[in-house]
Amino acid sequence: MIKFKRYPHVNELMNYYISALEKTDIKNIIKNGIENERQAELFSRFIWEMVEAINEDEENNVIVLGSADNTEMLPDISYEVTKLMKDLGTYSIWESVSKDEMG
Repeated sequence: MIKFKRYPHVNELMNYYISALEKTDIKNIIKNGIENERQAELFSRFIWEMVEAINEDEENNVIVLGSADNTEMLPDISYEVTKLMKDLGTYSIWESVSKDEMG
């Protein structure tokens, strides 16, 4: 199970966007943990999709978890995902997906 501890609000935000974006594959990854490189890539791509949705919701004044602007959580998301990927030995996948998404 993936559960972030330093910034637990990241868990709530992730669960919200898993539902909003209808990501059952990611829900299963959260429940069972990242078991291989393919899942690490899927999870990484979801995080970037979630970041995009957070930005869109902020631009459109959509209230998510009681706030119209959750962009202040982006550094917390980055910290938690980077730590997770380093702990799992899949940081290079996170880094590669991030370069793709930012490029």
